[in-house]
Amino acid sequence: MRRSRRRSIAIWTVLIAFTFWTVIPIGLVVLNSFKRAKDIFTPTPTLFFTPTLDNYVNAFTKASFGLYYVNSVIVALVSTVIVIVIGTFAAYALTSFRLRSANTIANAFFLGKLVPTISMLLPLFVLINGIGLRGTLIGPIIAHIALNLPFVVWLMMGFLRDVPHELQQAAIIDGCTRMQTFWKVLFPLILPGVAAAFVLSMQYSWNELLFSLQLTNLDTYTLPVGIAGFVGAISVDWGLSSAAATATMVPLIIVGFFVQKHLAAGTTGGAVKG
Repeated sequence: MRRSRRRSIAIWTVLIAFTFWTVIPIGLVVLNSFKRAKDIFTPTPTLFFTPTLDNYVNAFTKASFGLYYVNSVIVALVSTVIVIVIGTFAAYALTSFRLRSANTIANAFFLGKLVPTISMLLPLFVLINGIGLRGTLIGPIIAHIALNLPFVVWLMMGFLRDVPHELQQAAIIDGCTRMQTFWKVLFPLILPGVAAAFVLSMQYSWNELLFSLQLTNLDTYTLPVGIAGFVGAISVDWGLSSAAATATMVPLIIVGFFVQKHLAAGTTGGAVKG
């Protein structure tokens, strides 16, 4: 009993410490977004201050943050939807059709996940610049598709392999086509995996900085690039950057809240089945 109690206390201590480690920085950013500069730079941090919305107003009116927001929504949604569609059907083909090279292709996708993303910057930059798409939203969309696709294929293959093959055979015997079998039989079963892949892919695309910085210009900057612009060589506008960071967190929190049930099952299932 004593050993079990000590173990429980140790586990709860670690969980509480990790929660504080995660929540406190986010809380400070949110608080700073409602503070004036004089309140941010006080010698002793305080939780009691007169809140203001000036930082949010300046971010969306004077700093072109609204344009960066729209650009990020377009890049993240388009790249994520394309990745989910292509990745799910690619995983379906690799797990359902009898292809001699299926395992080789699957291993190639897995190796693509292991390649450091920084090593892909130069070839993608040369390719996108060569076809005249640098400075457009299509450039980062292509880059994010290339970066997220191996992960989605690898994740969805884990879920599709766990579905009994007899279900597909029974549906085909009953007269369903391959597409009807996928939508009516398989898709409801792999929905948690699709939700997990959607949120994780969108999160990466939403927060990605390096490729977006190199492949866009002033009119096509995404949110991470725009927020990085608030950091000057001499000073940092903490209020403006905190407001921008807080507004950037909101969409992913909303998406995660609505799909949290599927997301929890998807991430856990993918870790075991993949």
